[in-house]
Amino acid sequence: MRPIIGMTCDLEAGSGYYKLPLPYRQAVEMAGGLPLLLPATDNEAVQAQYISIIHGLMLPGGDDLDPHLYHQRPHPKTVASHELRQHFDMAMLRRCENVRMPVLAICMGCQTLNVARGGDLIQYIPEWLRRNPIPHQADPPQAGSRNTWHTVDIANGSKLAAVYSQNQLEVNSRHRQAIGKLGQNLKLSAWASDGIIEAVEDVMLPFCIGVQWHPENLTGTPGERLFASFVQAAAEFAANA
Repeated sequence: MRPIIGMTCDLEAGSGYYKLPLPYRQAVEMAGGLPLLLPATDNEAVQAQYISIIHGLMLPGGDDLDPHLYHQRPHPKTVASHELRQHFDMAMLRRCENVRMPVLAICMGCQTLNVARGGDLIQYIPEWLRRNPIPHQADPPQAGSRNTWHTVDIANGSKLAAVYSQNQLEVNSRHRQAIGKLGQNLKLSAWASDGIIEAVEDVMLPFCIGVQWHPENLTGTPGERLFASFVQAAAEFAANA
């Protein structure tokens, strides 16, 4: 039986639609998981039942978190995601922590993980970087894509190093925000050459990793190993539930 991976999704303002890019589902499925979309809700009983069904939680990318969540005023470039999604993602994170369920947080999801732990964000990377910056997104988009590519260094002894069995990785990048102050129980596990934090992990949980890049788009490269490790952790959680 495949472990069930719950995936939160965006709400389109004004349309009433939930949405999640197809590569997330494909990556979970290819790694051996059973993907299950979790429509955002503030109903605590429904949240609890979601947790009783799933074996791992994935927080995907999206727009930005409300800066008031980390006690900052919005930057002009900040585009907040739907309020219900923000609150739901954080509520589900707390529930996962309580039962030590595996978590994989990607891009905005990584930032959500950090803010949920009391950390904060850099709202606009180009204004924060002063020396030797590298592009973290194509602005303006090139050939219809905001992707750029760069190398990240992975911390020795980290869970991420165990996932990749190497200390450097070429990653895709499309984010204008990044982690500032680290949240509680999170440690730096990867960084770019300009000092931007590219990945964090919880030192107290069996599997809780957040990355700024998009491993769902790295099929056929070493980058896809992260989904395999996440789904394996979910399978082990299911076996012990």
